[in-house]
Amino acid sequence: MPPYYPNLLAFRTGASTLFQNFCGMYELLESWVTPLLDQSLTLYIFILTASILAGFYTLIKGGDWLSDHSSNLACQLGVPPVIVGLTIVSIATSTPELFTSISALKSESPGLILGNIIGSNIANVGLILGIALLLGQVSTHNAVSIGQRYCLLLVTVSFCLVLFCTNNNEFGFYPGIIFLGFILGYLIVLSFHGLKENKAKKNIQNFEITENSVSSGILFSLVMLLIATLSLWIGADSLVFGSKSLAQLGGVPEELIGFTLLAIGTSLPELAASISLVRKKETGMLLGNIVGSNLFNIALIGGLAGVMGPVQGSSPHAWIDYLFLLLTTGILLYWLKGKLMCKKEGIILLMIYLIASASTWILNS
Repeated sequence: MPPYYPNLLAFRTGASTLFQNFCGMYELLESWVTPLLDQSLTLYIFILTASILAGFYTLIKGGDWLSDHSSNLACQLGVPPVIVGLTIVSIATSTPELFTSISALKSESPGLILGNIIGSNIANVGLILGIALLLGQVSTHNAVSIGQRYCLLLVTVSFCLVLFCTNNNEFGFYPGIIFLGFILGYLIVLSFHGLKENKAKKNIQNFEITENSVSSGILFSLVMLLIATLSLWIGADSLVFGSKSLAQLGGVPEELIGFTLLAIGTSLPELAASISLVRKKETGMLLGNIVGSNLFNIALIGGLAGVMGPVQGSSPHAWIDYLFLLLTTGILLYWLKGKLMCKKEGIILLMIYLIASASTWILNS
């Protein structure tokens, strides 16, 4: 970084130090588990697998608690529900990827971050939407605004171009700052637009806590937010430790682990939500969740990783992942122009996801 940017350098150094001090669970697991490799390989693999499964479960529960109690707290403090949905809940659904990325940075495994971001976005479209379409039809008519579609296209293309055009597929500080500024502006515009629509409809009853609302109390929600944050921290470190150790043991590149294992694991909340939404025929919310999740994965998670990193890839043919990311995003955005999607489209998406997974394993392993 040029010396005439002392404030930015101080910010980056201070933020990195903060995250390093915060993510201490990884070192604890490493000190306990790593010595077992010299005693019993079977026991070592068993504990690593248990660490991965425990990490998955804790991340999912922590994300659920964070989303539910953030919404509850905001409503009790008088924040309009529409703003809660557009900001707090949207960010909360990306917290598994966020904490996993922070833990990966701490453990010096930047390949896990890139693999997780790219793999999660491909999985959201190919795997999760594909499975949802096998369960029911999804109408895209007026489901996602054209502005949100263009935003997703812009950040996806920009993200891939940065990785294509830099040495070692690096995503660094300045792209990270730009992406964080973009997502901040996106949230401000969405919130302003949501408040405007809410006021026009005079939907003031939504600001009141009714008997049917979750009213666990502000103090309880604050305690649960603390528990959720701790759960996400512990779960992310457990997942990254187990995944990285297994990758090193088997000689598998980090990007492959991030693309498959981490991506599927951190996308499990979206899968459960999508299955529930398609059964309730709330297809607009389903598509909005996928588009929003992919947007936040790149702009927020990728932006933070770039600022704290930089993050670099080491796969010999990483371009195949970028091409499949562009392909799945392009197909999704094209179909969002008003297409009625059914099982045929679901099978196509699942086949693309399987081909993407097989291609990256064959070319990069």
